Amino acid sequence: MSLTKIDKDELYPTEKLGPAVEGTIIYKVGEQTHFKGAYITTSERMIMNVDMNGESYKRVFSYQDIVRAIIENNTLFIEFPQGMGKVAMIDVTEGDVDTFVEYVNDKVD
Repeated sequence: MSLTKIDKDELYPTEKLGPAVEGTIIYKVGEQTHFKGAYITTSERMIMNVDMNGESYKRVFSYQDIVRAIIENNTLFIEFPQGMGKVAMIDVTEGDVDTFVEYVNDKVD
């Protein structure tokens, strides 16, 4: 199952899909820190879709809630304002990270 695929019905009528990446998101929830997940961009927002032990978990971010996307040491980071900080994605298995980073940063500027 690809986490980068979302139902077109989830999009706003004027919204268009942008680049997406899938890999392993590093975020501590209880004792677990590694989750298979994806970031899906659209013309209006970014959707995080994560496999939380067989359960799909989606979270939607406005581009206003993202500081920037960067690549450091083969790791994709989405930087959020204070509180959430940076969220890392490693082992990207789907999508072009450079295209994704450029798209997100164009939207947050």
